[in-house]
Amino acid sequence: MRMYGQCFLALVFASAICGCSTGPFAFVGGDENVGGAEPGSDDWWAQKAMLPPGVRQKCYKGKNWPPRPRPTCERQQFSHTYHSAHYWPLPYVCQDRQYMSDIINTQEQNGWQQETTIYHRHFTDDQTLNVPGRLHLVDILETTPSRYRTVYVQSSYDTEIDNTRQANVQQTLTELTNGEEQIQVIMRRGRDYGRPASEVKLINDLYNSSIPTPRLGSLSGGGGGANAALSGGGGGGP
Repeated sequence: MRMYGQCFLALVFASAICGCSTGPFAFVGGDENVGGAEPGSDDWWAQKAMLPPGVRQKCYKGKNWPPRPRPTCERQQFSHTYHSAHYWPLPYVCQDRQYMSDIINTQEQNGWQQETTIYHRHFTDDQTLNVPGRLHLVDILETTPSRYRTVYVQSSYDTEIDNTRQANVQQTLTELTNGEEQIQVIMRRGRDYGRPASEVKLINDLYNSSIPTPRLGSLSGGGGGANAALSGGGGGGP
């Protein structure tokens, strides 16, 4: 009799595990035909696999349990709950990593675009490259990684000037590379957050010229301390 009871309990336990892991037949509620998929079919399991992991928020006696925001949809199947717990935080952490990676890549691309732009201060009045502009172009060729080696030219919002600048930059690139390297030159609407070196030098010269001449302070004035000692005040001596 005891052996029969143990066998019965083992059979019930095996049936429960089978129902949880291979099919929903023992635990389905009113969702047998959700999405038109037959319970236990591949499509049905694919739909259940989209359910988010974790506990569900429920309202009980006017309070949300748990109080923090949680999903309110149906719970995961037992096998999916085990999968989420066993492999946590994968694959959910991959979404966060990809989000941060996209932000970093965007910042990196914008930074290189800023560094590879030829600005207004790099051109003369006739829209040819000045010495700083040519040196900046050489620096782009020598230090910029190949995947970011695209030269941008700040737009003046004048089509004729922009075309002249672009042609002059392209010609200078051809001279520097002897025509052996094809580098794309693109017009870009942007803002220069720097300033010419001549302007920086002028500000520094004006600052140095306005520095007052160093001088010692006067010894005159009331009070004790050093002045009193020098004047012999105090009344202690003969």
